[in-house]
Amino acid sequence: MKGNRTYYDILGITAKAPQEIISAVYRAWMKALRVHPDLGGDEELARTINAAYETLSDPLRRASYDASLESEKKTGRGEPRRRAPRAIVDVQIALCVPPDGNWFPAQAIDASSLGLKLMVAHELTVGVHLSIAFTGSAAPATDAVVRWICKRGASGSWPFEAGVEFFAPVPDILKRLGCS
Repeated sequence: MKGNRTYYDILGITAKAPQEIISAVYRAWMKALRVHPDLGGDEELARTINAAYETLSDPLRRASYDASLESEKKTGRGEPRRRAPRAIVDVQIALCVPPDGNWFPAQAIDASSLGLKLMVAHELTVGVHLSIAFTGSAAPATDAVVRWICKRGASGSWPFEAGVEFFAPVPDILKRLGCS
């Protein structure tokens, strides 16, 4: 599916929608909203909506489709939905973890206005609050919370990967990181 949109997203319904809703939404797309090619609609969009409808309107196909979506979630396949656009970066930053107040280096590898993905030398604890200073930037330190941590397969100076979420969105994150 294009852009990791599910058939539910394509039809604009929830995964719990009953058959009556699926059929009504499909008919609305095709006829009332003039998506059907015979009514002047986009053939590619009609094909996508037809595929979604054919799968979700058949109980066996829908059950199989739902199982595959659940499997993707559990195995981590498929790109997770993001709440903000991200940028791949490669920038050194500094972290301060209370209560000792010592600063240590980290490598930002993914940035959005809501948080960062980092490579770190020290294992962090999920839920810990920390301050982030942007090397070479006059911007004040930003407070964040550790949302996840995992051991990287490769050893070296950055054995851990972590995700941190800012307490408040940082719309100029790329500027602070020196990337724009």
